[in-house]
This record gives sequence, structure tokens and C-alpha cells, in this order.
Amino acid sequence: MIRSIFIFLASLFRIFSIFREEVTLICKIDNIGDYILFRNFLKDFKDSAFNQKRRIVLVGNIAWKNIFESYDHSTIDKVIWVNINSLQNNIFYRYGILSLLNSFRIHSIVQPTYSRNLLIDFLLLPLRAKFKYTPFGDDLNHITELKIKNDLSYSHIIKSDRDIDFEFDRNLFFFKNLDPVFSKVKFSLPFARKLHSENVISFFIGSSSKTRQFSKENLSYILKSIESRGIDRINLIGGHSEFKLGEELSQISERVVNLCGKLTLSETINTIGNSKIVLTMDSSGLHMAMGTGVSKVYCFSNGNHAFRFVPYPKQYKNLTVFFPPIIDMTIVKHQKIVYDSFKNGSLIPIDSIRIDLAIKSIVKGLRSK
Repeated sequence: MIRSIFIFLASLFRIFSIFREEVTLICKIDNIGDYILFRNFLKDFKDSAFNQKRRIVLVGNIAWKNIFESYDHSTIDKVIWVNINSLQNNIFYRYGILSLLNSFRIHSIVQPTYSRNLLIDFLLLPLRAKFKYTPFGDDLNHITELKIKNDLSYSHIIKSDRDIDFEFDRNLFFFKNLDPVFSKVKFSLPFARKLHSENVISFFIGSSSKTRQFSKENLSYILKSIESRGIDRINLIGGHSEFKLGEELSQISERVVNLCGKLTLSETINTIGNSKIVLTMDSSGLHMAMGTGVSKVYCFSNGNHAFRFVPYPKQYKNLTVFFPPIIDMTIVKHQKIVYDSFKNGSLIPIDSIRIDLAIKSIVKGLRSK
């Protein structure tokens, strides 16, 4: 009853849309890595036949605001930034955002997230629009029965007739079905290239999940094994939560520099892009390195969401991924088994990876750089 009242009150804001021009609303509120694998489709969106010169309103996650404002702000006419924690936990904030969205005169809603969730449906289903587009997707972040019901509220459900695992390729399939112009979109990430290159490694030591975060002992072992092998500097990269760990690790050598919590996202991308080699957990650092085209990228993964984010498809030859032994022994000949086992996540501790074997591979890469 209370929910219905709030939705009704939010819908009253439609009165402000009467004299506005029609817009296309794009909703993309998932995480930094997801945005990096999505952002290339914004460039051609405004002038696409699908959009028909309408103004574009983007609903975006404030977590990646710095990346958007650094590279992509010219592609969108207006952005509604949302704080995901507030959206989840503050009922007044939630309905405030819904009220604001109701004030637009919406022609089409584009929801490209493959694993749609309840928050996305909360924001989009009550909105009045002529068309609403979404991938068929999966129910990883949803309640199965509720997703099936909510699917009926979208006018266009885009479903692939084949298995597409990699997140960028899923985005590519979705947008190609909106307009063929998107079929030429390639994955990339701009960065400010330095005039004088240095012999630098960047090590993205952070992860949002404990099962995907190396222990300090393993991080220390990796750093001690590579810091003396002709490297000018090793940049430790992460967020504020990794600052203390970075300070402790930086005591290993004067060549190990703690940048955790000191860089904006765009500065992080520039630092990674100008690196000879990047080491990273299965996190946004991986997509920053791959998007900027670092020549050698080494990723430590516990198999979380296998093939969706890591490993990349075979044409990306600059990436080497280290998995726990149980995955390493299976992934070459039985990819479907690995995909089916870990497509919804993995709880295997990343510390189970054979670090000694990983270091041999990295040192070999250092010698051939």
C-alpha cells in the first residue's frame, strides 16, 4: 500500500514533462568494469537512426562519474547520477530519483545490463515510455519469478540465438539489434600517453571480494620476486581501502610505490595505460589494462563469472590468466563445464593459485618485453 502511494506521488511529476521534447533514456547503473565494457557504444548513439536525433538522458552510477566526465561527456545531453548505496537503503532517495525520471517526456528506454536487477526494474517499470528495450539476460541478480513477470513490462526483449559469454560481446549483440551502426564498435579506452616511456609495472592489488583478493603474504612474495628484474618502478594501484596495505608493501623496495587511494579513475587509467606490464586481480583494473592496450596483462582470477569478464576471447592475445588448479586443469578442454560451474560466481580462494608458476610466466614476460 505504502509503495503504491509513493509510486503514485512520483508519477505526479509527469506534469512537468508535458511541454518537454521527447528524450531517449539510457539506464546503466552497474559497476566501473561494466561501464568500461559499455562506454564505447555511447559515441554513435546520439546520431544513430534508432535515436532519431532525440536528446539523451543517462542514468549513471556515480562510482564511474570521473571516467564519464573525462572521456564521454560529449555523447550525452544530461546525466542523472545515482548513489547505489542510497538507492538501496534510503526510501526517500529512491523515490526522489523516480520522481525526477518521471519529469522527462520519454520516447524510448534503453536498458543494456545483461543481469538486470530489482533496482533497475524499480526505476524503469513505473516510467511512461513508448518503447522499453532490454536484453533477455539472466536472473543472476533477480528473483526468477519476478523477472519473468517484469519482462512483460518491456516492449522489446532482445534474446540471442546463440551463447555469448563475454560482456562486451553481449553489449555488442544488444546494440546491433537496436541499430546496425553499432556493429562496428570496438572495445577501447583512451588515455594520456606519455612522450617518454618508462620501464614500469602497474599492480592493481584491489578487489571488491575477499575471495578475489590475495593475502598480504602472496602479494609480498610476488613483488619480491619481480622488483629486482630490471624494473624502474612498480606502481601499486587500488582504492582508499587498499592504502594501508599499499603502504606496508611499499616497504619492500624503493622501487615499489604506493598509489592506492591517491589517483582519480582517469589518472588510474593513464597510469595503467603507460605501463609496460600490468598485474591485476579480476577487477576493473583488468578492463582498464585491456582497454588501453597494454602489451602484457597478467590477471589472477578465482574463476568468478567465468568467461563473462575473464578470460577474454582468444583474439585478445595480450592477456594471460592464472586460475586455481581445479580450473586450470579443466578450462582448456572443457570450457562449458567451467562456464556452467562458475557463471554465477566462485567462492574458490584466489590464494589457491600456484603463485610460483605464475611468477615464472611473469618473469618470462619481463625478459621478452
